[in-house]
Amino acid sequence: MAAKIALLALMVSFLAAAQAAHGRHAERRGFRATLIRRTKTANINFTEAARQSHHRLSVLASRRLDAASSHMNGKIPLRMDGEGGAYDMDFSIGTPPQDLTALADTGSDLIWTKCGACASCAPQGTPSYYPNKSSTFSKLPCSDPLCGALKSDKLATCPASGAECDYTYSYGLGDGDTFTQGYLASETITLGGAAAPGVGFGCTNVSEGEYGKSSSGLVGLGRGPLSLVSQLNAGAFSYCLTSDASKASPLLFGSMASLSGSGIQSTGILTSTSSTVYTVNLEHISIGSATTPGTGGDGVVFDSGTTLTFLSEPAYTQAKEAVLLQTKLDRAADRLGFEACFFEQYSGGGDPEAAVPAMVLHFAGGADMALQVRNYFVDVGGGVACWVVQRSPSLSIIGNIMQMDFHVRYDIDNSVLSFQPADCESLQGSAASVSAAPLVAKFQGILLLAALHFLYAAFQACS
Repeated sequence: MAAKIALLALMVSFLAAAQAAHGRHAERRGFRATLIRRTKTANINFTEAARQSHHRLSVLASRRLDAASSHMNGKIPLRMDGEGGAYDMDFSIGTPPQDLTALADTGSDLIWTKCGACASCAPQGTPSYYPNKSSTFSKLPCSDPLCGALKSDKLATCPASGAECDYTYSYGLGDGDTFTQGYLASETITLGGAAAPGVGFGCTNVSEGEYGKSSSGLVGLGRGPLSLVSQLNAGAFSYCLTSDASKASPLLFGSMASLSGSGIQSTGILTSTSSTVYTVNLEHISIGSATTPGTGGDGVVFDSGTTLTFLSEPAYTQAKEAVLLQTKLDRAADRLGFEACFFEQYSGGGDPEAAVPAMVLHFAGGADMALQVRNYFVDVGGGVACWVVQRSPSLSIIGNIMQMDFHVRYDIDNSVLSFQPADCESLQGSAASVSAAPLVAKFQGILLLAALHFLYAAFQACS
């Protein structure tokens, strides 16, 4: 009898360990999505990009102030339309899957999409998700933790029954006509052929504002509990924004979001500035032979949704002066908020890029981001190129142009941001990499069955 009890205990222990191992494997599943730049041509409309980037700067700065005062009032960056250089994410939602496109946003958390006919939603004409066509749709009650996260920020209300969690995200900053409103629900979201069930999202039925001519909503990639990264329990995600606007950029989650090879640089993510955005310590900047100050303790935000780069004072003025002194091109008039513009025709002959000083960002921990000229000088039309950095009255931001052709990884578990120069096309991967996890799981299952058979035979022998 003692031998039978010992074997039974061994079987229970083995099953528990196997289940824990499977759970750990499932927690770090890999997902692959695709980012498409809204500007399909090589040239970004910088009139639009400047307008949108300044708007987003104001919003993110306001969110930081709200976080510092422990009060969130729903400000969220929504005006990301036109040809300003924002990135959309392709994904599917529901069973069977309904294909949608939404803004990928590292500066916010909530996932939301237009639901149903959405006659009161802007813009009209973009696809909507229809809950009545899905077998996996369900509303989230007020008791759900995701609703609790919204209620703690005063962004959700509940009817007396508690059966529905209603939210309103307002833009704020005196612009009361920009908001998204609806209720929280749960659905299966499919990324690159891999399904993730039970993801909470906002089912929007009323919205006002400029959301993008091709977008059906927004996918939050921030650090809060409502974001897609958190709900996938991915631990980390990465992207590589290609400088070729005609090609797609990979967005990777979990086990697929890894960097390998040479040139990897890492710096810590500051956790005291905001619970959503990704802020790092920019210690100083090298421009040609000059070294200029960084952004101090306030850090700088890495943001996929802002096209331009912004520096606060004194970092901006000193860096700009270094650019002006060391660029061997004829000066052109300032425009669109750019204060270091030049005629692209190089009177000295040879490669015009040789007339532009090198630029390197130096982050805490010794992480150096050596930029290509295309990361910090942009063609604004009329034979004029401008330094992509503009002045900020508050928040500093590394925008998506400065991140192009870098593989950027956000390790949320360990609060580390890493990057390396990369050929983004080489990271697109293949179907084999997507299907590797199910094959491993199947192999683990075979081993588990074999082990259970052995234990059962031993148990019978003791009878």
